[in-house]
Amino acid sequence: MNAVQTSQEPELDSLRRALDVLVCWRVREWSGVARLAGDVGPLVQDWLRDSGVWESLPVHSRAALYWCVADGRAVRRAWHVDPGAEGYGERVTALVMDVAYFAAVCDPVGAGRWPEADPERTRHALLAVELLGQFGKLPVAWRAAVLRELHRAARLRDPARRPLAEVLAEASVYAIKGEDPPGPEYADLRTVDAPELVQRIARLPRGWRGEAFRRIAAGADPMTVEAAARDAIRAVCTTP
Repeated sequence: MNAVQTSQEPELDSLRRALDVLVCWRVREWSGVARLAGDVGPLVQDWLRDSGVWESLPVHSRAALYWCVADGRAVRRAWHVDPGAEGYGERVTALVMDVAYFAAVCDPVGAGRWPEADPERTRHALLAVELLGQFGKLPVAWRAAVLRELHRAARLRDPARRPLAEVLAEASVYAIKGEDPPGPEYADLRTVDAPELVQRIARLPRGWRGEAFRRIAAGADPMTVEAAARDAIRAVCTTP
């Protein structure tokens, strides 16, 4: 089998039809949406393997796809517990974008069939890996300060939130000078134990750390991302 297949492959046609339903989740029967959300991750993962692309993916991309599988399963399970789209629509939309990206990797000739794929996704992922390396060179106290600032900005939905790259660059400058980071505000002490969060992120597998930093760099709360990563790891390791 060729490493790259054309857009005419029936598996990709099935995936395209599934994504068409998920894109329109607001006007679709939610039970069907939930079922397809659980199907699309494994479908594109199987196709990546069958087409010979899977082995060439960097570890952060493999982690991202495992995360897709876990998110889809979470949406599918939620239907049986709490049948309704409230709270899951944003997750379905993110799932569509991620799966479409990997479909375009499988189907470069027909990449136009996957308009939901972010064309900047690869660049953002590679940048996140670089930022993760920069983060790892900081003293633990400064790593905690970086996560604390990003967590607080995400929690408050601060429109002036500084991007991860900027926060890291500033922390690196001060750390090189030997300066201590600012102490946490009282409000932050109630919501996040930043040094412990540093350790929990460090305990994630390498690829998962890279994908976690892509999400954090996109504006997600580091504490939420780390918890979601642990949930996803448990899901793909324990769910058939």
